[in-house]
Amino acid sequence: MIASMDLEFVRAVDKALDGREGRRLGLDFTRGSLPPPWGARLLTVDRLMDMLTYRTMTRTGQVLVLQQGSFLPPKRFMTSRTTRGEELEMVDTHRLGLLLREGCQVVVGGIEKIDPVFDIACRALQWLTGARVYATAFLATGEAGGFNLHVDTSDSLVLQLEGTKSWQVRGESMKAPLNEVRRSAEPSEEILWEGTLGPGEAMSVPRGYWHTATRSDQGAGGYSLHVTFGVVRRTGVDWLRALTELACNLEVFRRDLTDDTDEDEALAAALSLLARTYRPTHFLQARTAYSDRGGIGWRETQHPYTGGAFGPVSEVVCLTDFPPHLTAGGGNAVVTVNGRRLTFPAEALPALRLLVSGRPVVVEEVSRTTGVDAAELVRPLLDAHFCTEVTGALAGAFTALDGPESPES
Repeated sequence: MIASMDLEFVRAVDKALDGREGRRLGLDFTRGSLPPPWGARLLTVDRLMDMLTYRTMTRTGQVLVLQQGSFLPPKRFMTSRTTRGEELEMVDTHRLGLLLREGCQVVVGGIEKIDPVFDIACRALQWLTGARVYATAFLATGEAGGFNLHVDTSDSLVLQLEGTKSWQVRGESMKAPLNEVRRSAEPSEEILWEGTLGPGEAMSVPRGYWHTATRSDQGAGGYSLHVTFGVVRRTGVDWLRALTELACNLEVFRRDLTDDTDEDEALAAALSLLARTYRPTHFLQARTAYSDRGGIGWRETQHPYTGGAFGPVSEVVCLTDFPPHLTAGGGNAVVTVNGRRLTFPAEALPALRLLVSGRPVVVEEVSRTTGVDAAELVRPLLDAHFCTEVTGALAGAFTALDGPESPES
């Protein structure tokens, strides 16, 4: 199995937050710092404003604005643009600018879906942790407040990129909260840390830890930009949802329920058998697409693919949700992703290790290094979406997250 994408950004986050090579990343309350260049490499206010200006925001709640502790209605900062009869939801940057001048907090969710840097950063963290990872940007101006004291249902990796923000983090009052039950929990009285995060500082807030962040004590002239990576590990409830999906394929579960006690026993026995057959360990190992406890599911595969229409592809990268499994035996080399397999001759193994490493590789260089015709391997990997073509945007994103110069130089 390929271990990780081995990007400098991921190593820096893991080291700063004592993640122990991903095994504990997000599971403990920790604070640390990243070298200064990482903030500008990851996101700036200018880049965030570009996203809000030029991208459509069709998903409900993708952009939220808070002012004086309340959510503003979308009509205060969104607009509809009509192009040839198609209505597009976009941010009204003029109205948003006026709100930013007054003082507000803008929350942009799912930025891994609209920006290649965050797409790769989230996938790299998924390879490291084995959990789903999403990214949210928070821009606050003036003395804007944020969310009131609350708990999240995912572990949070907070990276302060620009400006300052005051935080309070408390302990747990409910173990392992889910959306269905967290609203009944009362805040913990135990304050673990209270202070201000500045540029380059990082913090890990585990699932269930109460926290709040604000600029209400920071003065009217400043601002704050931070990003939170949410790490969503699978739970017993997710396993039960997977069992429900499997149960749909069995007639005994599709029948109407009756008062017949024999049928009652048969149904309970069938459920017990299904649970023994598809245990939690099988669910974790499968890593197949599923609806998580938020109902979002794994993000769609949306990467450049030309199908060879413009000639042979010169550079590729593996951007699967999780590391591919690469095995050899019986004269074959097998690449497995989400239960799907591609089989190659065993002699292709050295080239396959490079092609599915999670780092961009030049096809000709792979051939020259390994003595294997990598071009013959690339086509099926691309067609199966195990690899994707490297464009300028993807190449730039990898440069931002990994080099070429060390961020400590």
